[in-house]
This record gives sequence, structure tokens and C-alpha cells, in this order.
Amino acid sequence: MKNVNFIGICTVLSASVIGLSACHKNIKTETPAAETQTAQTDTQKEQPIEVTEGEIQQPAEADIRGSSEFYASEKLKPVPFKYDKYELSEDARTVIMDNAGFLNSNKDLKIMVEGYCDERGTTEYNLALGQKRAKSVRDYYIRLGVNPESVGTISYGEEKPLCQEQTEECWTKNRRAETKVK
Repeated sequence: MKNVNFIGICTVLSASVIGLSACHKNIKTETPAAETQTAQTDTQKEQPIEVTEGEIQQPAEADIRGSSEFYASEKLKPVPFKYDKYELSEDARTVIMDNAGFLNSNKDLKIMVEGYCDERGTTEYNLALGQKRAKSVRDYYIRLGVNPESVGTISYGEEKPLCQEQTEECWTKNRRAETKVK
């Protein structure tokens, strides 16, 4: 009798885990303690996000057609990324906060965040990773008060390297997100 109950409980737990993993997009992850204070002050500046039918709606991206009109500004520094990562490091957050200060002082600018990768990995993989990097930077800009409708993203993957040597130092330069304006 105990074996039947144990099997029944295991079946219910397995079904619950499968059900929860299918809707993982709606589960919030925990914020590390170091980020909690920053996140609390940043929340005051966040734009409201509409929630419809249980799904979180992302703020609309800026239309970046005609991206050749965007230019680099010496006030906007590139955001560094670690190998095969799109999560923001502490260094990346510092750069984004500095950039956001400039962007919030110039609210009339349209902004394009470009994601880049080093040459390792397939073209498809690097395009996807570059897009995730650009989106991470865009999302943090929005948390810092930048108007979501003025920020677009694009990925160049490995297509526009800053450096073409096959060294770690060179690859580090190519793993970045750049913010351009018009």
C-alpha cells in the first residue's frame, strides 16, 4: 500500500515539474543581494508594463530601419561580455549606468544597441547570442529610465569584429554591445 502511495506522489510531483517548466517564462528569478538595493532604486524609474492574459508584454522597441543613420558617440562606451554569456557583469552594469545617464539627459535621441560576438561558434549561434546581448543591455537601460520606445536592438554576431587576431585579448574586444544614437 505504501508503494502505491509513493508512486502516486512521485507521479504528481513529476507532472507538476513538467507543468512548471512549460511556463518558465512567467517565473521570476531571484536577484542577487548586491543587486537588490540597486534594483529597488531602479524600480522607481521603470516604465509600466502591460500584462494581458497572464503573459508579460515587453515594451515596444524603436524602429531601427535606416540603421546606417545611427552613429557612435564618444559619451557611450561599449558594454563588455564574458565568453559565451549575455548576462550583465558588474563591469557591464557600470558602463550601462554611465551610458544611461547620457541617454536620459538627451531624451530626443533614438537609440540602437548592437550585439557582437567573437568568431568562435556558428554564424547562427553568434547572431542569436549577439541579439541576447543587445536585449540585455536594452532591458537594463529601460530599468534605468530610458524610454523603451526609443531603444531598438540588432545583432551583428561575429560579422563586424573590432579585432581580427585569434587571441583571447582580441576575442575579448569583440564580445560587446555598442550603443549608437541618431
